[in-house]
Amino acid sequence: MIRRVAVFLSFLLLAGGAIAEDAWPGGTVRFGGHVEVSEPTTGSLYAAGGEVQVEAPVQGSLRAAGGNVEVGPSARIAGSASLAGGNVVVKGPVQGNLHVGAGDVTLDGPVAGDAFVGAGSLSLGPNARIEGKLKFRGGELNRDPGAQVVGGLVQAPPRAHRHERTAGERMTRGWYWSLGLVVLAALLAGALPGPSQRLAQELRERPGMTTLVGFLALTAIPVAAVMLMITIIGIPIALLALVLYAALLMIGYVWLAVVLGGLLLDRFNAETAAVTAWRVGAAALAMIILAIAVRVPLVGGFVKFAALVVGVGMIVGAVTRKVQPPPAATLIS
Repeated sequence: MIRRVAVFLSFLLLAGGAIAEDAWPGGTVRFGGHVEVSEPTTGSLYAAGGEVQVEAPVQGSLRAAGGNVEVGPSARIAGSASLAGGNVVVKGPVQGNLHVGAGDVTLDGPVAGDAFVGAGSLSLGPNARIEGKLKFRGGELNRDPGAQVVGGLVQAPPRAHRHERTAGERMTRGWYWSLGLVVLAALLAGALPGPSQRLAQELRERPGMTTLVGFLALTAIPVAAVMLMITIIGIPIALLALVLYAALLMIGYVWLAVVLGGLLLDRFNAETAAVTAWRVGAAALAMIILAIAVRVPLVGGFVKFAALVVGVGMIVGAVTRKVQPPPAATLIS
């Protein structure tokens, strides 16, 4: 699981495969398809990529994530190190504490502080010397006779897997969730007719732009949030952005059903669109139809993705669209 998350994170950051380097107050940020640090770094180093290799001293702390992360023998980390990846290798000395989360970890260098490792497997090489404690949570531990852990080793088994739900349990849980969305759609249709009409206008007048804006927002927001996580200061902002992003997805998905229900009322009987009960019923019906459509084999995934794109595009487009000033009144003399 950790391996898949790390690789996914790396691909988000490496959309173009290019390497970027920026100087931040107190540190340097580098990300790209293949990141190799071969020159000494002043201050802390933040790196992310498909492959991350640190082969030079780092004057501060090291924060790195990627598919493969390697801290070579020539890399001397003056502070602490926090590493995440599918495969992590640490051979250079770490003067502070070491935190690692990965699929496979190889530790073959000195650590002046404590080491905390969560991984599927951990290999301690002959050059490993941990002055503090080693806390390892995971599966297999391979320790060379020459490896030293001065502060003692604490090993915990991997967390127990959650109960695997049956197909019937998953279906029941899914329909309970859909029922909640139906109720939410009815509430939005009844309580917020004005915003619903504005979103319907956005979709009716600019269907292509709505789809484009939705796709860009759907893909750009999580990428920006992950990039913010490179720095410790940006982590709270990134977490807040991800929470708001999740809320945007749900609201956009539900409000699309509200808008579709309203558009159908306008098409077949415009007078009923002004009646709250009709709007509520149409929104609930549209949400039920959408819930059934996303469960159709082969096409359900596409329907869900399209609904998210259009729903998010409506909201973002309506919020960011400039309100046109009313036409100037003609003076009659």
